[in-house]
Amino acid sequence: MNSLFRFLDGFVPEQFRSNPSDLTRCYILLGLIFCNSSMSIFCLLTLLGFLHLPEQNQILAVGMVAGCLIGYGTSFTVFKLTQNYRIASNLLVFTLALINFVAINITGGFYESPILQLFLLIPVTGFLLCGLGNGLFWLAITVLLTTLSYYMANFGIGARQLIVNPDDKKLLFTSMHFVLLIMVGGGLIIYELINESLKRKLNDERNRFQHRASHDSLTGLPNRFEFFRRLNQAAIACEDRNQKLAIVYIDLDGFKPVNDELGHAAGDELLCVIASRLKASLRLTDTSARIGGDEFALLLPGIKVPEDTEIIINKVLTAIKQPITIDDEEVIVHGSAGIAIFPDHSFDTDRLCRFADLAMYKAKEKHDCAVYFSPQMLDE
Repeated sequence: MNSLFRFLDGFVPEQFRSNPSDLTRCYILLGLIFCNSSMSIFCLLTLLGFLHLPEQNQILAVGMVAGCLIGYGTSFTVFKLTQNYRIASNLLVFTLALINFVAINITGGFYESPILQLFLLIPVTGFLLCGLGNGLFWLAITVLLTTLSYYMANFGIGARQLIVNPDDKKLLFTSMHFVLLIMVGGGLIIYELINESLKRKLNDERNRFQHRASHDSLTGLPNRFEFFRRLNQAAIACEDRNQKLAIVYIDLDGFKPVNDELGHAAGDELLCVIASRLKASLRLTDTSARIGGDEFALLLPGIKVPEDTEIIINKVLTAIKQPITIDDEEVIVHGSAGIAIFPDHSFDTDRLCRFADLAMYKAKEKHDCAVYFSPQMLDE
């Protein structure tokens, strides 16, 4: 599948790659050109190899197939040279319409031609390549050509029968059924394969965009918005399960001197290392987020007793204060953590975050420790 797209990509002009709809139609155009060209050669082999045609009719058959190939080749050339998809796609449908109309009327016309069903290719291809507007136009053209063939047969104008052998008619009728199925089915298969591939690409792009919008670009941790979204979801889940939830705000002590003395690049590297250590210290169900410059937040759901929180926080604070080597300089920072518990301190998540922030500033006064929120902090 990927090799098919890589092959088709070699023929798609750069200007069509940014729009998924245009890219889809370009793939379909190229796929139909190659598919229809192959089927034209197959039809020629059928006509010359299995039907008992007089020499002059063989020449006519070769001319018809050559006309198809010239039309498809012209469509491909126009697409590559002018990069005009609309002209190229309409030229391909025009080739189908002209060749099918002539072929039907030299094999018995409306009433006797064994290949009348090929008229169906015109609107199907028109809709696939040209969309609703031009698709309706080619549907109207098909109705017009069918009506014209009907009147030509009734008035004895133009219609001829170059295939006189009854067995040849049966063989041509049968083979054209398969040709129709292959060409229509092939076009639809190409459309579906390309559509599914582009859907996957769009989903991947949307996921990447959502990740960029919800995560910190430096550390890769969830950002403030994503943290609050997860907090609200976790609070609802914990309330339903009658569980507790710990919110932890962490501020780095000693970050500013590193940033000022060693530079912003060193500060960024330090933040990335701390972010990595936070993730490694937590459980799979926990969340670590960067909510400000050197401020981080932790979300610890499913807390049963205070000791559960203390074990995790001690592990986190120990990990933070491990030495870090940046530009051959060993630096050490510490973390001060403020903790608020849902629903003990509040059912309101915004208030819980404010309480955790107050507790964090109390912890900074003591340095390198964790402090639980208490109502007395509101009076200070």
